[in-house]
Amino acid sequence: MSLILTAVVAGESKAETNTMLGAVEDDFTSLYSVLRERLAGRPGALQALEEYVNQPESDREELIAGLTQAGATHDPQVLRTAFKVMQRIDPEGSANGNYELTRV
Repeated sequence: MSLILTAVVAGESKAETNTMLGAVEDDFTSLYSVLRERLAGRPGALQALEEYVNQPESDREELIAGLTQAGATHDPQVLRTAFKVMQRIDPEGSANGNYELTRV
C-alpha cells in the first residue's frame, strides 16, 4: 500500500511544483487512470482518491480501505505503474530498494 500512496503523492507534488517532466507526468496519469478504473463502482473510494491527490493524508484511511477492497494492493498493473512513477521521480531510491514492487 505504501508504494501506491507514495507514488500518488510524489506524482502530484511534482505536478504542483511545475518540475514534472513529460515522462513522469505520463506515468502519473497512467497510475491515476489505473486507480480510477480499479475503484470504479466505489464512489466513496473515488472521492477519497480525489481528495488524497489534492491534499495528502485527507481521507487516507477511506482510500486505503477502497484500494484494498478493490484488490488494487495486489494488482500487478497498479503496482508496476506505481513503481514506474517512483523510478522516474527517484531513480536512486528505486535502485536502492526504497520502493518494493511486491510490498503492499
